[in-house]
Amino acid sequence: MKVKLFILLNILFLFNAEAQVSKKICVAFYNQENLFDTLDTPNKDDAEFLPNGTYQWNSEKYLNKLRNMSEVIAAINAGKGPDFLGLCEVENDIAVNGLVQTLAQKKLNYQMIWFDSKDERGIDNALIYKKEQVKKASGFIFDINPDSLGGSITRGILLADFTLQNNSRLVILVNHWPSRRGGEAESEAKRIFVAKRVKEISDSLQKKDPKVHLLLMGDFNDYPTNASITQYLQAKESIKETGKNQFYNPMFALLKEGKGSYKHKGEWNFLDQLMLNQNLVSGKSNLTYEPQSANVFKEEWMLETEEKYKGNPKRTFGGKKYLNGYSDHLPVYLYLILK
Repeated sequence: MKVKLFILLNILFLFNAEAQVSKKICVAFYNQENLFDTLDTPNKDDAEFLPNGTYQWNSEKYLNKLRNMSEVIAAINAGKGPDFLGLCEVENDIAVNGLVQTLAQKKLNYQMIWFDSKDERGIDNALIYKKEQVKKASGFIFDINPDSLGGSITRGILLADFTLQNNSRLVILVNHWPSRRGGEAESEAKRIFVAKRVKEISDSLQKKDPKVHLLLMGDFNDYPTNASITQYLQAKESIKETGKNQFYNPMFALLKEGKGSYKHKGEWNFLDQLMLNQNLVSGKSNLTYEPQSANVFKEEWMLETEEKYKGNPKRTFGGKKYLNGYSDHLPVYLYLILK
């Protein structure tokens, strides 16, 4: 009896010890659907989002947009906001800082990593993060050579490099790949070229630091099943399949459940994706993916109620009609366990 009691107490002690030294951090991505300020930015085609432009984008609409997006962001992670949040379709540092300040009013304190990309419309990638989760942070942008895209100028790949509180290294690459404008097949080569560039960057990072925890996120303008994702990024459907310099894509499983971050012609799918390298899914590291934690953040108040579009993400504009909504995309998120 004494032996059984001793074993039970030891198990409880080990369980409690593990609980004390482990914590979860939430990583998310959210397409902001044209988070523009109201100012005319030189050398950028932002005319539509000026007070006298197509959308009559004034201070009232801009402030509404900041409040609406911050409402969604603050609700993620059980009302605590994600610890790391990648963004795309933000015009500049003014817009990102406006979002950070609006979140601060909700007692959510974020730092930002942002670089101006060469996109003609002036929509960039960014990442915001909670400072208390991080010991050290740095960033970089990899611009995409337009000559390789037939002259098209697209967003650069944002790199955010973190040393976390347990000294593990987490590198996040934030993506917003060329759109499907002109047709999916006709534009596919552009996305494949960017996919190759992302793979080069990720392979280089892992060669220099075999222990790096690498996470890809973004609006890839391709689905989990497209060649740019499966063949060129080598993103796998299951953790067991994920080998060295490959990625696990949890969006495959969510797609099979009928979920999605974007609705096109009545069908949900994932343009917005999160992918993890082998170090994050092997279970052998002090920073690891919590299995089956990836999901779409979707609440009823974020969706259209009008019968024709019922259930779709409620966006800021429907055509030129101002809807005072959120985004045409839903956020995606997952949890990492920090040991």
